Amino acid sequence: MNDFDQLIHDIETEARAEGPQAVAEFDAFNERFRMAAALIEARKSEGMTQKELSLASGVQQADISRIERGEIEPRETTLARLFAPLGRRIQVAKDPGLRHHAA
Repeated sequence: MNDFDQLIHDIETEARAEGPQAVAEFDAFNERFRMAAALIEARKSEGMTQKELSLASGVQQADISRIERGEIEPRETTLARLFAPLGRRIQVAKDPGLRHHAA
């Protein structure tokens, strides 16, 4: 486990100790940064700069930068526009690590 993974683990442990609201906030935070990391990884694996991705997707480079830093949470349509030129698409997948919440 690297330092970042340990930090995330520690934050999650603290959130669980604080209760359901803190866990919900952690889950939202974690999802935003996983999506940002996926975008960065895809863009770099295709050898594209943010500027090149901007030209290919029609999404402003400044917005790509903010998304990659986790500062903004893009809409699904924006993510689809960003991932398409990278040869990827968004899909829903079952995650056995997610907790089931009672309604």
